[in-house]
Amino acid sequence: MKALRFYKYFVPTALLLLILVLGSPLLFPVRADNKSTSSFAEPPQTDPNSALSRGRTLLRQGHADQAIGYLESALNLFTQSNNSRGIAAAEDALGDLYMIQGQYHMALDHYRSAYEAFVAGRGRDATNQTAANSVASRAGSTASAATETAGSAAADNGFNANLMLAKIGDTNYRLGHMTEAGTAYFAMTVKKPESAAVKTTRRLGGLGGIIGGIQTGRVNVGVPTDAAVGLLEAGKELEEYRVAIVYMTFELGMGRIAFANNDLETANKHFQNALEAGSGALPVVAKLGQTRRFRAAARTSLGDVALRQARYKDAAKLFTEAATGAQKDNRLDLMWPAKRGLARSLWMQAAQGTDSKAAKMRDEAVAAYREALKTIETIRAGSLRADESRTTFLTTTKDVYDEAASALAEMALMNSPAGSSSLSGKALDYAAESFQISEAGRARSLLDMLGEVNAQITEGVPADLLKRKQDNLDRQQEIADQLTGISLSGGQKEKPAKLDEELEKLQTEFDEIENQIRTSNPRYAALTAPQPQTLADVQQKVLDDGTVLLEYSLGADGSYLFAVAKSSVSLFKLPARAATDKLATDFRAQLIPPNLQRRIVGIDVAEPQRGLGLVQGPSENLTAFVAASHALYKAVVEPAINMIGDKRLLVVADGALNYVPFEALVKTTDGADYASLSYLVKTNEVVYAPSASVIAAIRQQRGSSPTVREGSAGKGILIVADPVFDSDDPRAKGSGTAGSSVETRSIGLGLVSAIQDVNGPSMPEYGMRVARLAGTRMEADAIASIARGGGNQPEVWVDLNASEDSLRSRDVSNYRVVHIATHGLLDAERPQFTGVVLSLVGNKANDGFLRTDEIFNLRIGAPLVMLSACETGLGKEKRGEGVIGLTRAFIYAGAPTVGVSLWSVADKSTAELMTDFYKRLLSQDKPAAPAGAMREAQLAMISGKKYSAPFYWAPFVLVGEWR
Repeated sequence: MKALRFYKYFVPTALLLLILVLGSPLLFPVRADNKSTSSFAEPPQTDPNSALSRGRTLLRQGHADQAIGYLESALNLFTQSNNSRGIAAAEDALGDLYMIQGQYHMALDHYRSAYEAFVAGRGRDATNQTAANSVASRAGSTASAATETAGSAAADNGFNANLMLAKIGDTNYRLGHMTEAGTAYFAMTVKKPESAAVKTTRRLGGLGGIIGGIQTGRVNVGVPTDAAVGLLEAGKELEEYRVAIVYMTFELGMGRIAFANNDLETANKHFQNALEAGSGALPVVAKLGQTRRFRAAARTSLGDVALRQARYKDAAKLFTEAATGAQKDNRLDLMWPAKRGLARSLWMQAAQGTDSKAAKMRDEAVAAYREALKTIETIRAGSLRADESRTTFLTTTKDVYDEAASALAEMALMNSPAGSSSLSGKALDYAAESFQISEAGRARSLLDMLGEVNAQITEGVPADLLKRKQDNLDRQQEIADQLTGISLSGGQKEKPAKLDEELEKLQTEFDEIENQIRTSNPRYAALTAPQPQTLADVQQKVLDDGTVLLEYSLGADGSYLFAVAKSSVSLFKLPARAATDKLATDFRAQLIPPNLQRRIVGIDVAEPQRGLGLVQGPSENLTAFVAASHALYKAVVEPAINMIGDKRLLVVADGALNYVPFEALVKTTDGADYASLSYLVKTNEVVYAPSASVIAAIRQQRGSSPTVREGSAGKGILIVADPVFDSDDPRAKGSGTAGSSVETRSIGLGLVSAIQDVNGPSMPEYGMRVARLAGTRMEADAIASIARGGGNQPEVWVDLNASEDSLRSRDVSNYRVVHIATHGLLDAERPQFTGVVLSLVGNKANDGFLRTDEIFNLRIGAPLVMLSACETGLGKEKRGEGVIGLTRAFIYAGAPTVGVSLWSVADKSTAELMTDFYKRLLSQDKPAAPAGAMREAQLAMISGKKYSAPFYWAPFVLVGEWR
């Protein structure tokens, strides 16, 4: 399955906004017949509507592992009763579930089944309506309840069928299948809203079951009651709203496809049509929130077309109009893409203008970027409006932070005297603002990543506020479903205006609840509403005289290195993101030759070599390694060499730089063998951080947390190793799953997606076996022995005890070290699937894949968490949130320092490195800090010759506090 960065692309419409975003990975035994069955037993269900409702609620709350049983039960019960609308609704919910798990092809299968069921129901309901009208006409009576119900059901099915086609189009869009996406959109039956010039139904493809567009179901009435009038008005208003939404869905969707294909004239036409429909809609429709959002999307998309065509003046005008429109519509949360587009247009114009005009345009561009960032910061993570921001526009919030930071960095360099090594005056001011924006962008990217999986951060949140927040979100989702989601009941309708008004109030209440949570929990506030440290704060609170910060900001046009010491700041321009990422991946390829790249699946489960299946050393092509290593060193480290000396380096990386060890960079090309190379680790201790602000937050958290302080003083060492991954493993005996079908493997869909991203899209989706890491048992025994020798109290969890159930249900808050030796997956393509693979057998409440969003809710008081068998997948996208998110999650859970491996190597070398590391760390006489202990262990391995190649000693990096 092709690996994609989830949610990067535009979800073209509010119809797709409400695809449910789920939090927990699923545990499905994966079968050869392409079907899924739940491994969690759900309560027996007899009422399909209750099962569907419960499943949908669990989906909204992020409990997908529990929802699957209810949804499958609902589907089976609806099928038994031949209820086509129920079948369609259950299939749609299952499609949403697979979407969030990255299983796009399976999601497509469910959406297609849902579409077919809605079409079948539409045809039957239309027949019923015709029959009811005929009976009423012959009787000379007014519309009967049966007539109204049939008409409403027919309208719902028509709308729902269009919704499924939009989802099919969007899913293909994400897969890069533009032809299939266009076919789906063209199959939609749409008509322009009543106020548009053309009122006739547009037949844009064959929907055999949908005739004449979305029907209103209006009938002749005699003297209706006030209640009947109210119902008819509500139904008419909802119908008008849906007609407008479906029409704009089509136009925006087709416009996005044309834009992706670089057919800009066609894209412009579709975006203009969408804008005209949204602007000229009936007043009752035009003022609704989703219509306003569509107008903002159309306006900014027109600007995006002009920007791509290098019509910068036109683009600036269009983006200005878009910003004005968002302000007029009272949707300031939708203003940021317009302000970003305006800033980008002005910045590009400045590159073509005269000096005086260019300077003015650059100032105006910076001002527009500041306004864009200001509006982004008002959008609450986890709210529906955050989803809207992420799924409405061609650009992303990350683009705004990256571009703004780059623009201000460029301004700093422009104002820096030639030959000056340290910034001051106006140059320093610009650099300081750029740095702070870069820090804020890192925090926002993490929040957006968590939002992609609807992460529920509950640790430390008061129960009453958590319940209020969840109830609020549930009600918001219910209203959104009534407005633009699957409609199943066919019963009484409420006016969209009334629903929209309630939704606005709920969003305001959500902000108030979030503020109360943040006030009650500073740690939660630091994560969800981070206040990035200023450059001066970092110098005072984070750095010491012996440490230099190297913070990287990679951009499309150019990249920048902030080199910050206790009393000086320098800024250097580096190659653009694409070039820097290539240098990093070239270096990584030399670090880990293809014949030694571990694959987590498809290997004999008894293989002791960490799944490698190979025992030979790394490539002997020393020259190629030196060339790649030195090239990256010269590009990203050497510019700051005068500030570095022999000081400790605090590295805040970006892009693919997150997945390479700076310790293994060579400063010169001299050296006859691996042991004699001039590695950076020989002169400098290197530590890493998700951001400089995180280090300040760690110190504040440790200073105010009794639990952390007690854990720091403890003697306990927890070692988790050698989990059971396969029900056929003899160790699974007694787990209740031994002896299951050989076709069935207990691998959750989230884990399947992660494995495919890490190991490549050619990996099979079904029949996977996760390789046992038998050598980690020896690693655990060795560490336990060292711990006892140092007067510590080791506790070893292996086999079925090495489980997610154990980590989440038992007290792990008072250990000195938590060492987890199992498969870890650092997914750079889709960071939301990053996690740690624990026992996949014997779990009662969890699926065994401990994902980043779940780690946030652990309580770990250990000063150090070590992850010793992680593997990284670098696909087309190289997002740093894979490793950043995983380490940040453990830091939030209470561990100030996290050790993580960037690849996994043979057991013997890892055991030797870990043994030396823990001897130094746990020494009774002179215990070393984690970073110092790791450096000394690496230097010892280099000098030992046998494992002197960086492949063996360089994968382990320390993230977080170094004191």
